[in-house]
Order: sequence, then C-alpha cells, then structure tokens
Amino acid sequence: MNSTGIIGYGHMGGMLVKGFITSGALSPGEIVVASRSRRSLDACAAAWPGVGIAATNADIARRCRTVIIAVRPQEVGGVLCEIAPALAGDEHIVSLAAGISLAAIEDAYTGPVTRVVPTITSAVGEGTTLVCHGRQVGMDNALRVERLFSAIGSVVAVSEADLPAATLLSSCGPGLLASLIEELAGAAVRASGIPPDRALLLATEMVAATGAYLRETGRAPGDLVGEVATGGGITEVGVRGFRERLPAVFDEVFAAMLERYGTVGRPLSDERSYPR
Repeated sequence: MNSTGIIGYGHMGGMLVKGFITSGALSPGEIVVASRSRRSLDACAAAWPGVGIAATNADIARRCRTVIIAVRPQEVGGVLCEIAPALAGDEHIVSLAAGISLAAIEDAYTGPVTRVVPTITSAVGEGTTLVCHGRQVGMDNALRVERLFSAIGSVVAVSEADLPAATLLSSCGPGLLASLIEELAGAAVRASGIPPDRALLLATEMVAATGAYLRETGRAPGDLVGEVATGGGITEVGVRGFRERLPAVFDEVFAAMLERYGTVGRPLSDERSYPR
C-alpha cells in the first residue's frame, strides 16, 4: 500500500516513471503502472524491469497509497468511475489533468486529492511543477507528493484560483518559448545568409544561457536589459520594438489560452455516471 500508482503510460506517465526512478525518488518496485494500451505496458516493462504492471485501474487503487491519474482530461471521469469502488478513502489521488477542478474530483472521491501540473522540461530535471492540495490533504500526504515531484524539478504550491495563469507560464510556457525561439531564428535567416540550423542553434543557446544567467545571478530581467541595451545602441532598438508591440500580443494570447483552459474540464463537470 506504500506503492505509487500511475494510471496512464503516455508521454506524461512515461516521463514520471523515468524521472522518479532515475532520480532515485522511487525504486522500480515502488511503482505500479496501468494503461489501456498493451503496447505501452509492454514498453514500460521492457524499459523498467521491476515496475509493477496492473491488470486494471481498480487494481492500482487496491495496491497503491498514492494514485497518480495521468490521462487526458476527458478520460478522468471514466477513470474515477473505475477506481472509486476500490478506494478505501485514505488513498491520495493526484490528478495531472488540466482544467479538472478539485471540487469535480472530490465529488467522486471524498479522500485526499491534489492537483499537480508538471512540465515537459521535467524530463531533464528542470522546470517547475505546480501543486494545489485539496481540503482533505494532510501534512504527511502533502509533503510526500511534493518531495516526490521535487525529484524531477522544483515544486511550487499555488492556489487553485492562480493555477490557470500559473499553468500557462510553467507548463504551456515551454511551448510558447519554443515558438519564440523559432521566430527569432527565422528572422535572423530572413535578414542574412545564416543557415537555418545554425540560426536555430544560436537562438536556442542564447535562451538557455539567458535563463541560466538570470537564475544564477539573481538579477531581474529588467536589470539584464539595462546592462545590454545601452543608450542609442542596437539592443535598445529591439527592446523598444518589443515593449511597444508585445504586451498587446501577449495579452491577447493569454486571454485566448485562458478561455480554452476553462473548457478543458467540462467533460468531467458534465459527467454524472461516476459514484458520488
């Protein structure tokens, strides 16, 4: 019962298994995995000998103290319906599904529930995992989950009200930043004879180095801008262009993303077939 169960062995579930084992946070024998895909389970067993393979989602609920639900938001209701009859009430349910509120999950299960939002960069031990605990989560359960996810990056506890905007930064952010890297590299290619692969390498390394500089020096982005953008210089022209145009663009993008975020959890909210 001290095992950690992971329901779903897609990209996120696979990343968690790898991260927990390679970091030493869990041994293979402390993890049990369930998936509706036989191919995924075979891949898990081949990659991580010793990891438990559950026949059903309900088997995970019976065998594990912590149950991580790593399926698509529209599948969460079905998973809760399967595992609820097998839960004793003291298991800790951890949901990775965006847009599915604590209240919606607690409507199906009255025990401890936590929402967790990892990021793709956790695959390399970097980035921030967001954690939001439900009202039934005690100190021991909270610390255990936070210690577990701190093995694959930093952990920040946030309120559920702040979770949508925080998710756009920490979880959606890598995708947004990657698109900006592409645009910066593309602009360099269009303005010069630099080969696309070389421009992309330069842009990627620049972003990585800038992040490392800010983190290691503790300086604010505005401080770095002041150091690089000397009066009348080249960088100042670019920074001024960004500051004039980007706020409106980013506001529009965030508004659209938050609107979509608000629709993601509706399949569970509308579901009435799970036990209550």
